[in-house]
Amino acid sequence: MKGGIIYFSGTGNTKYVASEFKKALNKNDVNCDLIDIVKTKELKDYYNFYVLGCPIYAEMFPYYFMNWVKDNLDNGNGRKVIIFSTQASNRGTGTEELRVVLEKRGFKVTINQPIKMPNNYYVVGFNRTTENENNAMCKNASEKVNDIVKKFLLGETSISSISTFDLKIGKIAYKFFDKYSKKWAKKTISVDYTKCLKCKKCQDNCPTNNIIVNEKIEFKSNCISCQRCIHICPSNAFLYKGKHFDQYKLNDIL
Repeated sequence: MKGGIIYFSGTGNTKYVASEFKKALNKNDVNCDLIDIVKTKELKDYYNFYVLGCPIYAEMFPYYFMNWVKDNLDNGNGRKVIIFSTQASNRGTGTEELRVVLEKRGFKVTINQPIKMPNNYYVVGFNRTTENENNAMCKNASEKVNDIVKKFLLGETSISSISTFDLKIGKIAYKFFDKYSKKWAKKTISVDYTKCLKCKKCQDNCPTNNIIVNEKIEFKSNCISCQRCIHICPSNAFLYKGKHFDQYKLNDIL
């Protein structure tokens, strides 16, 4: 039996959880591949089961992730799936939308669970979690992953209850967020060129090719607000609304 762990991670939270799934499954003698959708344009669909994970943006999974799944996962043939989401809150409705999509394509979603992780959107709003809180959340996430894997291997099911109403509200909220996101970087992010190394790390790692680095750094209008660029910068050269900020560094997203 071999599993594919498919994920999108902006600043490292979802990559961390995906890696914990791989560790937990490997400990149970289950071979798995980590599949980063930013680096995998076309999936070789030969896995016996899948784990799919993505951060929640305004209650939902971003279109970027959902479209990749729709383009690459078509023939479920009864194969089992675990879905997880990462977010600073305790829940998000994105897992339910994905469950519906996959089950219409013949997959069997046995577990869909939210996993709380440190807040990495503090640049825009909300309170930043402390280092101790970060460590505690990562530990709890690892424990939750081990519990999910145990249930999965025992053939148990665990589906988070998301009402049709909540799903509709989530979709509406995300439509507004997506519209806002497209020009988020263009409108709010600038560059301290005394710090910029012109290394093009931001350009090369932008999932939507929204950044062009020449003499200046230019943002187009295809941003998804993943914040990868501002947190991956090796010299912390980006400014949010004209001000420097402390970067989020859970782990290396490359």
